[in-house]
Amino acid sequence: MSKFKYSLLALVSAAAICGATSASAASFELWNGSGWTNTGTLNFTGPTTASYLGIGVPCTANFAVSVTGGTATVTGATFSGSSACSGIVAYNLPWSMTPGTYTGPNPPFTGSPTLTPTLWSVAISGVRIFIPSPLNVYCPSSTGTGTVNGVLDFTSLPGVNNKFVFRGALGACSVQTQNNASLEASIPVRVI
Repeated sequence: MSKFKYSLLALVSAAAICGATSASAASFELWNGSGWTNTGTLNFTGPTTASYLGIGVPCTANFAVSVTGGTATVTGATFSGSSACSGIVAYNLPWSMTPGTYTGPNPPFTGSPTLTPTLWSVAISGVRIFIPSPLNVYCPSSTGTGTVNGVLDFTSLPGVNNKFVFRGALGACSVQTQNNASLEASIPVRVI
């Protein structure tokens, strides 16, 4: 076989592999009341804690999420429960949400509730927050960003929405859902 044929065969093989990889990528779908769609909005709301050097600020978090063509981003993040919570500022939005297969334990980490299978890993990247007094700190830094890893469950029960738990480090800070708690989706969401 000539060099040209080998080169052409290698190019076609590489294209086939790349096509197969992108076709198998996981994506999000939302329940719109009558069927699943890959475009829409939802919120994840629930108790979280942000800590710096062991000093924690417990809050209720509300993450606004936009899904377009199966790709999800956190477009807004607000916190309530105290003046310290309401003063938390989310930077570098939107934050990307990348789903994947989850093969770890259930509950996913010590202090998280047991989730309803099927479970999916979700990495939220590009995260930067500022926690006001008494901490007065940027997490992970005033210019950097970090990734928070979480686990999303699935439920097919009417009126029961998904739960999402996460725990991660952002520099010297740590963020997580509170013990035995989770964020709840405002509408059912799944990963396919």
